[in-house]
Amino acid sequence: QNASRTRLNGVADVFVDPTPDPVTGQRGSIYVADGYGNNRIVVFDAGGNYLRQWGSAGSGPGQFSAYGGGHPHCVLIANDGFVYACDRENARIHVTDRMGQLKETVRIDPPDQKSAIWRATDVDFTRDAAQTHMFVMDLGSGKVRIIERKTGREVASFGRPGPMAGEFRFAHTLAVDSNDSVY
Repeated sequence: QNASRTRLNGVADVFVDPTPDPVTGQRGSIYVADGYGNNRIVVFDAGGNYLRQWGSAGSGPGQFSAYGGGHPHCVLIANDGFVYACDRENARIHVTDRMGQLKETVRIDPPDQKSAIWRATDVDFTRDAAQTHMFVMDLGSGKVRIIERKTGREVASFGRPGPMAGEFRFAHTLAVDSNDSVY
């Protein structure tokens, strides 16, 4: 488990990189959050050939939780080439380069509900060129957190748990359109 170059185990998310891969120079590398059964980000070329992987089970730097469905739950590459991967049970987002070298860990640990789990289930960015803010789906509190991407500071949030308008019930994913509307 976690080492296969041909088999995945419970994929949570996929991102296709439109820029040239740092190893092959080819476009279309496929980044996979291989998380429900594994604890890694794995990268394949556009033809499905294994290129590299990173991550393991745990709570240390660059590791993804092994418990409670924590695993890497999202993967997305920002305009600056950094890879963002959600570690939902450990309440954080790993920021790596495209080779998997950990650059930063963004804690999703707001003061309004420190005891909640599953903080980071998905992430997307504002559509300005710098992608100034990121929207983080916080399943643990039923909110979408708006975080300054460069500082990791929360600037706002919206939503709450429930079945009514403006409320979320077990929301896992989100998407941002060209007008920065969040879905």
